[in-house]
Amino acid sequence: MARLRRTDVVTIQFRRNLVTGRRIITVIRIIGSARPCKRFLVIGRRVFFAERCLLTHGFRLVISGRNVLVFERRT
Repeated sequence: MARLRRTDVVTIQFRRNLVTGRRIITVIRIIGSARPCKRFLVIGRRVFFAERCLLTHGFRLVISGRNVLVFERRT
């Protein structure tokens, strides 16, 4: 019997700080698991650290829109 692959999806919606230009998380949606990056996925925090953690831990960026990022990891 074939083993089913599980897919984890993390969607980050953000806004830009007009003064610093930094991207700030406004909405987070997680389907599956975001471990070990859950601590960086906090509303009001910078996108940079969450993005770096997700990419380091096997997620890949599948959609990069004007104010949204979607990451996917297959396990």
